[in-house]
Amino acid sequence: MKNALLILLFSFLIYGVNAQSNFNIVLIESDDQSNQAIGAYDNPSMVTPNMDTLAKEGVSFTSAYNMGCWSPAVCVPSRTMLFYGQYLWDSRKITKENAPISLPEILKKQGYNTYMTGKWHVWGNKPKDIFDQTGTILPGQLKTYYKKEGHATDIVGNEAAQYIKEYNSDKPFFVYAAFNAPHVPRETEQKYYDLYPVNKMELPPSVINNSPLNPNIKYNYTKAPIKAEIMKSRVQQNNAMVTHMDERIGDILNALKEKGVYDNTIIVFMSDHGISFGENGVAGKVCLYEPSVTAPLIIKAPGITANKKIEDRVYLQDILPTLLELVDVKTDADFDFQSLTPLINKTDQARASIYLAMFDDQRGVISNNKKLIIYPKSNDIELYDFKIDPWETTNLIDTKKGKKEFKQLHKELMIWQENVGDTVNLKSIKY
Repeated sequence: MKNALLILLFSFLIYGVNAQSNFNIVLIESDDQSNQAIGAYDNPSMVTPNMDTLAKEGVSFTSAYNMGCWSPAVCVPSRTMLFYGQYLWDSRKITKENAPISLPEILKKQGYNTYMTGKWHVWGNKPKDIFDQTGTILPGQLKTYYKKEGHATDIVGNEAAQYIKEYNSDKPFFVYAAFNAPHVPRETEQKYYDLYPVNKMELPPSVINNSPLNPNIKYNYTKAPIKAEIMKSRVQQNNAMVTHMDERIGDILNALKEKGVYDNTIIVFMSDHGISFGENGVAGKVCLYEPSVTAPLIIKAPGITANKKIEDRVYLQDILPTLLELVDVKTDADFDFQSLTPLINKTDQARASIYLAMFDDQRGVISNNKKLIIYPKSNDIELYDFKIDPWETTNLIDTKKGKKEFKQLHKELMIWQENVGDTVNLKSIKY
């Protein structure tokens, strides 16, 4: 018996976080939440104790990207990529008729009971067709958060917590709790707004008062010029919505603890993408600047080293193959995205570069802390060095070093285009 226990312990140490197959999974997703709207991502003004707890007990990816969009509702491509594991342009082709097998369907085949409540906004099949059970399914764009059953944030949180409390099966469960918050309309109780006085809201250096709107960004949700006071008000509303949601996340975590399964559950908190509040002349999310194209990604799982931050650049949608590897689920499905467990276990390195795209009018690539953005329709080019300029305030394209960097990054972008089936012509873009 003693030898058997030693063998089991040795196997766990060797295989790390990929040693079990009966863990429950809770995937919590927010909408339009940037890295600036969570305390654990170095913003002490944010009141997000439950998200922060997950970060302390797990691993945080501080540079997790959404690859881009083919819809002004950026959440649609982000979530479609998330559930089917296909890169941007292949996910655009997904319909109800040709939809690949999705994450919950794969888990269902492996004996999981699957449940969803909240926002869907994914191309392909409907939630009732791929989950065993569903709670309230909310539209992508709410007219108001206030329903007859209560606030939409409370509905999602309460339903997810209730499902866990009432769960009565020997099978593991997969819960997808998809909040609309902090997406507009930003409606919540006054007590949450009071936590963030407008006059104390701080904007990053890339927000310039009375500056023009960025002419290369098609979807800008404000009138010119950028008004700092308006942006501060929006940040206040956004942060209030996040804190309200954090309380409901706390209810979900407490339900797991009350059920006695907290330590046997993989918990992921993420957002589908971020949002800009005036940064770089943008009030919206259809752009390739960091506040919009990055979002929180936190994984708490048995066997994962606690309170760990990984700065390597990854994709938010890498979470699909990661979850399957964490629960040791094998599938014949072919995914474009990559498991994050090699980064967590320090057995491999991250991608050499990150490809970004918005419609046919924005392309970007990041490599070696340099970011190239190309606007094919205007032929404008931007180049940023994150080591000295994390807020993307100084375009280096006209510098001698910038011209050299452009050639290498442009080459990498062209390689990415071929790999992902991107047909926008960038060959003529030269500097």
